[in-house]
Amino acid sequence: MSDAAPIPASDPEIAEKVRLIVAEALALDPAAVKNESLLMADLGAESLDYLDIVFKIERTFGIQITRGEMQKAARGDMSDEEFAPGGVVSDKGLERLRELMPEAKDRIAPGLRAVQILGLFSVQTFVNMVEAKKRGVVV
Repeated sequence: MSDAAPIPASDPEIAEKVRLIVAEALALDPAAVKNESLLMADLGAESLDYLDIVFKIERTFGIQITRGEMQKAARGDMSDEEFAPGGVVSDKGLERLRELMPEAKDRIAPGLRAVQILGLFSVQTFVNMVEAKKRGVVV
């Protein structure tokens, strides 16, 4: 499990629903799923599980989170080459990820490869996405 301190959620109701969605998608006891739990490292999620989680979140909250939006949110206005030249996230890309995923800032370090970004996702990352969508912010 992650040694990170618990991450407070802005909206406890959203956080609770997201936790329950993650627990259901991964067939886990909801008590084992915390906001700070890393989906892959702590909860054993695989990339296909993310699709199920996103689908359930979209249905529950009446929002849409496309893969393109998630990639665009990570890159901002940077090109793929500017964001991760040679597959390694640039300093500017690392800075962008820290802004986007403050809950993962301690794990966003030089040498991070673009293919490792999914491993940074925690339950809180999805809570943040839902809250942003509910505020009308494009994720």
